[in-house]
Amino acid sequence: MGQRITIVGPGAVGAALAGAFAASDAEVSLLGRPGPHFDAITARGLALRGEEARTEHRHWFPTAYDAWRLPVPDLVVLCVKSRHLLSAARSVRTWIDRGTDVLVVANGVPWWLLSTVEYSKAGHVLRSVDPDGELLALLPAERVMAGVAHFSSVVDSPGRVTHVSGSRLIVGDPAGGVSHRVTRCVAALSAGAIRPEPAVDVRRDIWEKLLGNVNLNPVSALTGATVLDILDDPDTRRLCAAMFAETAAVGAALGIDSALTADERLAVARELGAFRTSMLQDADHGRPLELDAVVGAVRELARHTGVPAPSLDTVHGLLALRERVRGHARTPGT
Repeated sequence: MGQRITIVGPGAVGAALAGAFAASDAEVSLLGRPGPHFDAITARGLALRGEEARTEHRHWFPTAYDAWRLPVPDLVVLCVKSRHLLSAARSVRTWIDRGTDVLVVANGVPWWLLSTVEYSKAGHVLRSVDPDGELLALLPAERVMAGVAHFSSVVDSPGRVTHVSGSRLIVGDPAGGVSHRVTRCVAALSAGAIRPEPAVDVRRDIWEKLLGNVNLNPVSALTGATVLDILDDPDTRRLCAAMFAETAAVGAALGIDSALTADERLAVARELGAFRTSMLQDADHGRPLELDAVVGAVRELARHTGVPAPSLDTVHGLLALRERVRGHARTPGT
């Protein structure tokens, strides 16, 4: 067998990664919370359908609700929503303390970002995503790898996941450079449907994905539109371009520069087709939105750096009101 790998949160993204790691002969296990999807995986296995295939592949991975029931892995992959990241990290703290490598695949601004940039007037704690600094203390930048997913998958029904489009997963160290642990992680994904790429500067890769997520995700959640619907409408496309420009200016103020233009970044999103963003999928199912990690944190950084962000403020305000109307409490820092 290859590396021993545990996926924490085998939802749409985590399940696709579990299948990709298994294809490279890794010993994969799953750690999750009680609920219809994870309970179905435990009882009937994980059914994965490929991007174009009409057949399913069913995987019988060891599963557990508690980390102590699983062997200590070589690599733990956290694939949970930002609001669950701290509890997920707490649940595998024993593994972290024993030196297990950690890969976090998540949308939005990472909690460790301010600890890796020269701009430090705000301190190192990003309150929108880590209100008390506990996550930074538990998982400082030097203890984690960041994964930037450029693929789309969806939970069709409990225990069944379809890989919809895209195949890239960028993996890198927050400090930059390609370390041995990054090389080892990339090798563990070498034979599956997900194509890994080592990153020299993963902060730039995170920010360049954010330049598309910060606008398309919230606009889709507000309108119910697919990405193609948004990009084909002149008014919403202009709004997305304005949000892109404000976010790019914040990144530049932090020393994270990108040569991408709004047209180029939106063209990348268009290549994924008429997909429903992760935020829209959450809205469809009545789940709380990742508003703080995707938009709120950028607004916080805009305030710290003095970058005007009127479009981000407006869209964030509308979605925050929508969340309150739906009965989802706002988190600190917004």
